[in-house]
Amino acid sequence: MAEAHHETMTSHDFSDHKNTYEGFLRFSTIGMAWALGIVVALAIGGTSGRWGICSVIAILSTIATVFGMAVKSWSWKPGAAVVILGLLILLLLSH
Repeated sequence: MAEAHHETMTSHDFSDHKNTYEGFLRFSTIGMAWALGIVVALAIGGTSGRWGICSVIAILSTIATVFGMAVKSWSWKPGAAVVILGLLILLLLSH
C-alpha cells in the first residue's frame, strides 16, 4: 500500500493562500465593475438609440478596468466612477 503523507501548512503557505484569495477578490470586484459599465452602456444605446455614447462608455469602462488592474490601490474605483457617469447620462437621456 502507498503511504499517505499529510503535510502541515506552514505560515509561508498560509500567506500565499491569503494573497491568492485577496487577488481573486480584487479581480472579481474589478470585473464586476467592468461588467456593470458595459450593461449601463448597452442600456444607454438600447433605450435612447445613442450608440455613440454607448461605445464611449464601453471604451471608458474598459480603460478604467485596465487602470484598476494596473494600480493596486485604485482597484474597483475607476470602474465605479464610469458606472456612475453612465447612470447619470442614462438618467439625463431618459427625460
